[in-house]
Amino acid sequence: MKVFISKANDDCQWLHSFCKEKKWSLVSESLIEFSAIDFKVPKQAEVIFFSSKNGVRYFLEESKLPAGIQTACIGRETAKIMKKNGIIPDFIGENSGDPVSVGKEFLAFVGEKNVFFPTSNQTLHTVANQLPENQKTVASIYETNSVSKKIDACDWYIFSSPSNVKSYLLENKIPGKAKVIAWGNVTAHFLFDHTISVEYILETSQKEELIDYLTQQFSTK
Repeated sequence: MKVFISKANDDCQWLHSFCKEKKWSLVSESLIEFSAIDFKVPKQAEVIFFSSKNGVRYFLEESKLPAGIQTACIGRETAKIMKKNGIIPDFIGENSGDPVSVGKEFLAFVGEKNVFFPTSNQTLHTVANQLPENQKTVASIYETNSVSKKIDACDWYIFSSPSNVKSYLLENKIPGKAKVIAWGNVTAHFLFDHTISVEYILETSQKEELIDYLTQQFSTK
């Protein structure tokens, strides 16, 4: 069994350990790279919403949180990075794999407060789109760029973002009998738009959910 995941080695040692235990071969390659963009936090912002771990990293490299501002994030993995940097989120999305539902939860939480969304230049703004235009400022604070690579054929493909799918398809195709796992609904819809069938969508976008699913697949072999 050969598995591909569109994440760098350092970001998925947990999956390497799992595959080694199951005697599976794992190819872990991020097909995107990042670079910072200058930005300023809007003076009117009362809440900052982080939609990814990279958003937290690039924000803190260039800025400090304004005093008294509230913070929010898409889900638990992003919250972990915030907490490591001494930031306790006031809002954490319950189901990061479904950003539409997170956006609706966040709108109920934030009320009429003004929100700053620091994002990637390729972010689809699914959460931000749930808020009225006069209540938000959306700004790219980092760029996401494709790093196309030839990937040997695998049995399973785990795509962590639409950007990684886009980059993968520049030089590769999904083998006919391969199975595909999407890291959340946004990635799944991007795959569907490119006529790629999806075997499973990670609803919570958590590594534990992925391990549980792969374990079930292994136990049925």
